[in-house]
Amino acid sequence: MKEISGFIKGYLKTYNLLLCIGWLLFLLMMIVNRMELSKTSLLLLNSCQLAAILEIVHAQKRWVKSPVFTTFAQVFSRVFVLILINLVPASYYITFLGANGVQYVAIAWGVTEIIRYAFYYTNLVEKKSSLLLNLRYTTFLMLYPAGVFGETLIIFSYLKWQGLGSLVSLIILGIFLSYFYFFPQMFNHMLVQREKKLGKG
Repeated sequence: MKEISGFIKGYLKTYNLLLCIGWLLFLLMMIVNRMELSKTSLLLLNSCQLAAILEIVHAQKRWVKSPVFTTFAQVFSRVFVLILINLVPASYYITFLGANGVQYVAIAWGVTEIIRYAFYYTNLVEKKSSLLLNLRYTTFLMLYPAGVFGETLIIFSYLKWQGLGSLVSLIILGIFLSYFYFFPQMFNHMLVQREKKLGKG
């Protein structure tokens, strides 16, 4: 990572702090609303997730160490699912074990992002936390598969709503099939990072 100016570092501190607070508010609102998506929580979800598009720029500018392609793939899949969340009527949600896809991703995305942005922020202010380090490189073992499972339920909820008769539905199905390639790649990347940071395979 190249040396960044004080201005850029200040921007990154603000960015990570605001996103940590945003995701925390989103998750708290979901819990208060018994895991139902309200207009306000949807607004928070849209705001926080769309703001993550800036992370592609951060990686491209080398303000952060994240690989550009990995960042792009992660952000693209999230925004893709976010669009479906905004489109699919709740009456078409597919549930598993009493929870729908939005509820799975709310927990998986919310907890993951609170930890991730808090971890980045504390590093930027040079107050590194071993607890956040361990949470960052351990919770994904459970939350990443849970999030992908929730995304899958949302994709199939869309297909249940619209059927397979349109070009858009076929494109969405194609994107879903790409998960079989990208999920192992992304998960393996995190396993490598876990070994580097924690010394655990």
